[in-house]
Amino acid sequence: MKNITKNFFNIKIVIKTVLKIFKKIIYKNINLLNYIIYKIKSKSIFNTKDLIKNKFSKSSSISKNRKVIFIYRSQRRDNASTVMRSFQLQKILKEEGGVNAEIFDESYINNIRNSICILNKSFLIDASSKELEILNSNGNILCLDYIDSKDIFFQVQYAHCLMASSIKQLKFYQKKYKNKLIRLITHHVDTRIPNEEKERDFQTLKIGYFGEERNGLYVDKLEEFIYPYYISTKNQSGKNWFKEIRNYNAHYIARKLYKKDIYKPFLKGFTAAFTNSNVLVTLDEGDSSFYLTKDYPYFIKDKSIDGIIGMIEFMENTFNSKVWFEGLEIMQEVKSRSSNKQIIKEFKLMIDLIF
Repeated sequence: MKNITKNFFNIKIVIKTVLKIFKKIIYKNINLLNYIIYKIKSKSIFNTKDLIKNKFSKSSSISKNRKVIFIYRSQRRDNASTVMRSFQLQKILKEEGGVNAEIFDESYINNIRNSICILNKSFLIDASSKELEILNSNGNILCLDYIDSKDIFFQVQYAHCLMASSIKQLKFYQKKYKNKLIRLITHHVDTRIPNEEKERDFQTLKIGYFGEERNGLYVDKLEEFIYPYYISTKNQSGKNWFKEIRNYNAHYIARKLYKKDIYKPFLKGFTAAFTNSNVLVTLDEGDSSFYLTKDYPYFIKDKSIDGIIGMIEFMENTFNSKVWFEGLEIMQEVKSRSSNKQIIKEFKLMIDLIF
């Protein structure tokens, strides 16, 4: 009886997985077909090169006074990528950068006109051709922000611009979409982390892990060396880490392997830099080699459990030494390159290139 129940359960999982894949295939192909029909009918699908070419044309209807509107999917409002890359980024641009920016969910798209629309990952996960056609036909400029999710071909065809949240993603987009404006908009540090400038006086090394439990490399086997604060990016649980993060002077940010066509922003590195901490990270982790350079002393080169423990012990032995402070100097540069000031500069340059 147990075997019958187990087999039934396994069959149920397989059917559910197949249906999910089938649903994705239908979604992408139907929407691609809709795009082709739309293109034939309108004969005016946007080409970024045309916009840049005509940016100084007096007859152009494009105006620098256009609003920037962030669009997210209401059912994913509490996801970390929505909170940070829509709500927080909109606030940073508006309050610190003087950008005329607002934020709406999908229910408002019929009323959005003549604006620069930043389509958040939460919206793009299941954005339909119909929704994109409505936004395009209302005279909007569409900028897609997939963050760490896969780009969807039919959606990109409606877009004027692709925002990359990492350097690797930027290079990937530049190679794949040569007729689109591609710009790096660095991922900001969570604004809920206290901005304390007073120096911390640590007498000992304290290493923390701040992330999802399933993502950290061997985190469950390193609790003798690392204190983990587990976070859910789906519902923003585990908010206590905001208060605790400054009690640590080093961050363990080594990840398990993820799909090759997924490009993660170097957010954990930026967060560590913001709190004036060093990091333990693998060479192949996202943009780590771009930001930290080959001179960073705490790269994990051997990703075995013994290799990681060896690097932790090296960090312990060099704590508050010349090596430690050389690492912190590099982290200060990372802090500057991921500051709100830098991100505002990148965003405004993207707008200038559009216009």
